[in-house]
Amino acid sequence: MRRVYGSLVALCLLAAPASAYFESSEVGTRALALGNNFVSVAEDASALYWNPAGLARVPRHELLLTLDHTGDLEGLRRSFAGAVLHTSPVSFGVGWNAVRLDGALREDLFYLSASRILVRRPLGAYIAAGGTLKLAHVGVDTEGFESVPGLRADETRLTGDLGVLLSPIPNVTVGATWRNLGQPQFDLVQGGTKTTLQDELEWGVSLRWRANAELHFSRVRHARIDAVNKLGVEVTIAGHLEARVGVSRNVVAAGVGITWRSWQIESSFYAHEDLGVTTRIGLRFAFGAVRKAAGDGFDEL
Repeated sequence: MRRVYGSLVALCLLAAPASAYFESSEVGTRALALGNNFVSVAEDASALYWNPAGLARVPRHELLLTLDHTGDLEGLRRSFAGAVLHTSPVSFGVGWNAVRLDGALREDLFYLSASRILVRRPLGAYIAAGGTLKLAHVGVDTEGFESVPGLRADETRLTGDLGVLLSPIPNVTVGATWRNLGQPQFDLVQGGTKTTLQDELEWGVSLRWRANAELHFSRVRHARIDAVNKLGVEVTIAGHLEARVGVSRNVVAAGVGITWRSWQIESSFYAHEDLGVTTRIGLRFAFGAVRKAAGDGFDEL
């Protein structure tokens, strides 16, 4: 029965409307806990997706691994692996986001990013810019549908993102990202409806109103739906425990992070009105010398 269900899903995906693929490609455990509100934060390896300019903010070399579980969708598996490596004066990142629906769908996004701080001024002001080259691969299980004319099992396309991150005044960070440049198209059935990976523009602002507390707001514009506003708050307790909460349209999210030496274990959940609850577990490991991070200072308000 599970195999039959997966095959039916695969057939539906072959006839899917534009932007049916990569509809949920957001990454990062901390980002999820903030309601996927991270474009102006972007200070871990998930910046590969959220804002490549943020790679320059990561204070050390870093590895990030995450694993998702969606209780209402049996057979759906999703994972992400990312790394940040610093050179002088450029920071580089690589990553892989994988989605699997048993017997139906395979999606892979491979990231190669670079970031650099262009301007650094006294009192913590800075401007950073970055870009990402993405290899997007889609595959479907075609077993039982070999007779469909022009059917392909998979396709691969190139696209990219551009991002900027700046701190114009102390305690405030502003970020923006333009994703999926060129809007590549997938055509798994020759002569059928092409599926476009739509571009999106997201901007956001973060305010550190206490040395241990931050407020984040962002707004993302998708081609197919109205713009979505997102709000997130995070607080650090005793230097080792971080509590986070976020909200956006039809979504409530929360999570925690625990830091021990160079390790951080993160957990978050994301409750969607239609898709149910997704939980994500993440592991971060920092190594190498601590760099002078941009925008990490705090001035008492």
